Amino acid sequence: MICVFDIETIPDFHLLADVFELGGSPLEIAKTAQNMQKEKSGSEFLPLCFHRVISISSVIGDEFGAFKRVGHFGKNFLESLGSKDALDSMNKDFKLDFLSSEFLDELEKTLLQEFWLFFNKNNPKLVSFNGRGFDIPTLTLRSMRYNLNAWALFEQNNQAFNKTKWENYRQRYSEQFHTDLFDSLGQFGATRSLNLHSLCKMLDLVGKYDMSGSEVYETYLGGENTKEAKLSALETINHYCHSDVLNTYWLYLKYELLKGELLLEDYYHLLQILSEKLPQDKPYSAIFTQTLKKHISQATTHKGIE
Repeated sequence: MICVFDIETIPDFHLLADVFELGGSPLEIAKTAQNMQKEKSGSEFLPLCFHRVISISSVIGDEFGAFKRVGHFGKNFLESLGSKDALDSMNKDFKLDFLSSEFLDELEKTLLQEFWLFFNKNNPKLVSFNGRGFDIPTLTLRSMRYNLNAWALFEQNNQAFNKTKWENYRQRYSEQFHTDLFDSLGQFGATRSLNLHSLCKMLDLVGKYDMSGSEVYETYLGGENTKEAKLSALETINHYCHSDVLNTYWLYLKYELLKGELLLEDYYHLLQILSEKLPQDKPYSAIFTQTLKKHISQATTHKGIE
């Protein structure tokens, strides 16, 4: 099984306000902290401990890399928020404020807990884009906040999964357990100028079609603090995260083709499977279907050249 994963985060404005004694709205606190960070380092990107996980999405494929499904963790939790009975039940413990630390902690803990339960049980081959540099460290740091267990990530001796001291999830230069395409395509740090969108556009893949990662926090922290507005924002963010893992999955197939791990015929077959199983009721469905159809149509041309 392969798991192509990606996370989206927002600034932990509660923590930022506490550490730096900042005031204002959540959005104002986030922007102030980013400006402070830019003055200090030249970049608005906050240290990892100030990133709160708000979405974890994945493409799940079989052991041969064939697409099975795309989705996000915490789906049942989010769907339950639309139920008045569920909201009333939650309100017995705390006031349901979608910007409160109580709600955001509950959401984050649910996402992390579901991800690690899946991961610890299945030990999938991970595929990411900068997962080693951002996603995994963020997931593990935030998991410590809730006393969660990610033992499979650290395990080094398990014959059932072929884990050894030299082959495990934390071995940077091995792609057996985790292929970080940012690392692999950048020759493990020889170049750091790659980004997912530019690579996808160069390869005529979809890329970021609707928003960018830097817009995620404004999507959630901005606007009205109502159930309808915040659930809509979370849905938008989750769908954006879906599109990122779909792009990463497709880029991974291209990389496997480059390495000779996939024959060209098999590559087009996997694209066909993706096209057939891709959800057709999502905001990204049309652009991915259109782009897949364009690439699959090239299969006949390549056969003619061969």
